[in-house]
Amino acid sequence: MFAIPAASAHEGEGGNCAAIDTVNARLIQCRHHAHGHHQLRGGEGTEHHTYDWYRYEAVLLRHYLKMAAVARYVQAVQRARSSLVWRWSAVAECESGGNWSINTGNGYYGGLQFLLSTWHSVGGSGYPHQNSAGEQAYRAEILKDRAGLGQWPVCGRNYRG
Repeated sequence: MFAIPAASAHEGEGGNCAAIDTVNARLIQCRHHAHGHHQLRGGEGTEHHTYDWYRYEAVLLRHYLKMAAVARYVQAVQRARSSLVWRWSAVAECESGGNWSINTGNGYYGGLQFLLSTWHSVGGSGYPHQNSAGEQAYRAEILKDRAGLGQWPVCGRNYRG
């Protein structure tokens, strides 16, 4: 589940906030109580201090936490792709002058000069030069793991791995 910051030792009508480990109306109620906002009897409270509103805030908080988790995941993927591109950039510089979108018409494509059949064999779609540098580096890493750097007999020595 999501980590919820402790509300301190304050006790509210909802109990100790630190003991609540899910994002729900009870947690929101407890957090409100911890800083002096109280729901009136029967669920009628001041504006934004009713149990229905607490449920709504819980939905918003769960959505926010999911989006934050997705954003952290996307950032991690981007960092990993950037790292792969860096590892392969010197090979691409040697193979294609660093032009990841090159199509010279010689049957080799992209920054790392893939044969189309090789590109497809490592799961690439379309043409290599029509894919991002990150995608090309990812597919090159698969090929390197399968067959070594011999696929780039001259430029493979520039791999930073």
